[in-house]
Amino acid sequence: MTSPFSIKRPWELHWKCLPSNLRKMNYVNGESPKECAALDAIAKVGIIGGRQLSRLFRLPKKRLKRMEREQKIVRHELRVNKQTIPVYTLGQVGAVITEVPYESNYWVEYRTKDVLKRLMFFELYPYFPESAILSAPGPFTGAIEFQGKLFHIYVSRGDIKDLIMHLKWKGIGQERLIIVAESLNHLQPLKIYAKEMKLRITTDEDLQAGEGKLFYLLNQDGEFVKEG
Repeated sequence: MTSPFSIKRPWELHWKCLPSNLRKMNYVNGESPKECAALDAIAKVGIIGGRQLSRLFRLPKKRLKRMEREQKIVRHELRVNKQTIPVYTLGQVGAVITEVPYESNYWVEYRTKDVLKRLMFFELYPYFPESAILSAPGPFTGAIEFQGKLFHIYVSRGDIKDLIMHLKWKGIGQERLIIVAESLNHLQPLKIYAKEMKLRITTDEDLQAGEGKLFYLLNQDGEFVKEG
């Protein structure tokens, strides 16, 4: 079954580009805890889907439209076939509220693969209730701090060359790593490193099923098997 977020689908990215002379609003209302949590998540990861923004942070469509008018977020569209998926990046006022440096139109550097990886990060996030979202250096999409432990999140959309290069040159270290993949077949090159890593793996299909065991481990025979 093809994942709804598969890189194989005929995606089209439609970015909204802001003018360089856009006037920033003088008044900043940053009093809503829900909005602040959502803006912080976008600041850490870079982009989020509209449904994810509503579901994870309990922000209805009317609220999102108001946040867009207030320059807290910027709406774009990811299209496939006849389906349109709204996606949101951080706006100028959102950057002020989250106290992060802001580069206008930073999102135009994202490729389709980069956007899909970030959407899959937010598909994984609900499985870690009351966790904190943190930024992470490439090739990781982000990080999650859960019950005092830090997990770096890597999302595979096709090949994993960037992760293999990271492991080759930076070493494995003691960091805990969670990988989200469309297919376990994409992770075959990882097996030579996996036995020495604190690693958990899941797939798009398992995340969307939302039931049963979520993660795979590498067993003694070098095969990915469900934990437990």
